[in-house]
Amino acid sequence: LYLMAGLLPWGAFAEALARSSTVILEHPNLVKRVVFPLQILPLVTVLSALVTEAIAFIILLVGVLIYNHGLPSSLIYLPLIITSQILLTAGISWFVGSLSVYIRDIRHLMALGLSAWMYGTPIVYPATALPEKIQFILWLNPMAGIVMDYRRVVLEGMAPDWQHYGVYTAVALVVCVIGFNFFEGTKKSFADVM
Repeated sequence: LYLMAGLLPWGAFAEALARSSTVILEHPNLVKRVVFPLQILPLVTVLSALVTEAIAFIILLVGVLIYNHGLPSSLIYLPLIITSQILLTAGISWFVGSLSVYIRDIRHLMALGLSAWMYGTPIVYPATALPEKIQFILWLNPMAGIVMDYRRVVLEGMAPDWQHYGVYTAVALVVCVIGFNFFEGTKKSFADVM
């Protein structure tokens, strides 16, 4: 359950980013011929990854129900964490989706980068396994806070760590705004490059 609670948000995040690295290139007709709001394409990858996560999340909840003989009331905080996850994922997806039009090999870099990022996130190990002197490095990674708060809410029956929640939500909001603005600024030349 511990591993699954970490893998679910990470899986949705990684799936959305990997798919966003090709989503614009896969739809050249929408870019060249049709008046279409292109910013929807990376957002669709984010939402479809969340649907997959939601289905797997039901299995996790069944496991928690069996193991703990009930579901924690702290699940009411889950929408807050998911909102932060969506903001972060959407921002990076817009950035990667736009960048992939200009740098075609970015999907290969994404696979490598996501593998490294996964090991920098406490998914297969607890954050306390790191020496205390370098634990601050985890908080430079917004996915670390999201994964840890998933576990707090779903497995431990606790509210999110509000201090960390505020930090990673603020980072997610900034990343979302920057990613969207970058996409909006670069989408005008997509048809010329493609």
